[in-house]
Amino acid sequence: MTAHRPSASDLVGAWRLENWALVYEDGLPPEYPLGSDAKGFIMYTADGHVSAMLARSGRATMAPATTGDKAKAYDESFGYSGRYEVRDGAVFHSIEVSTNPALPGFTSTRRIALDGDRLTLTGPDFLPNVPRHQRIIWRRA
Repeated sequence: MTAHRPSASDLVGAWRLENWALVYEDGLPPEYPLGSDAKGFIMYTADGHVSAMLARSGRATMAPATTGDKAKAYDESFGYSGRYEVRDGAVFHSIEVSTNPALPGFTSTRRIALDGDRLTLTGPDFLPNVPRHQRIIWRRA
């Protein structure tokens, strides 16, 4: 029996974040950039667009927000959008807009593992030469 190789059509739709971890290759415990209970969505369109927004769970409502509040909100969230393509069992996100100004123009590579309505994306961290990788687990929304 041949395993199903994921295609772009397998990703189309909305996915709710279950877990985002930085996994160290030397056995250190994983880190959770926005906490182990972070919230978020990633959406893939049939015409090749991707948009992701993640945030720390339980963030305080801020109205009106001070400059310090805005800086804290920036540190407690992450988002980007752009185009994507799927090939060879991986999805390539070509980032066009991001909350992190270093990411536009960057293409992230994530290996795809599909198990029913669960999508696991793994791949290198955004930082070069760091002995860890990202593991992001999503469930179809």
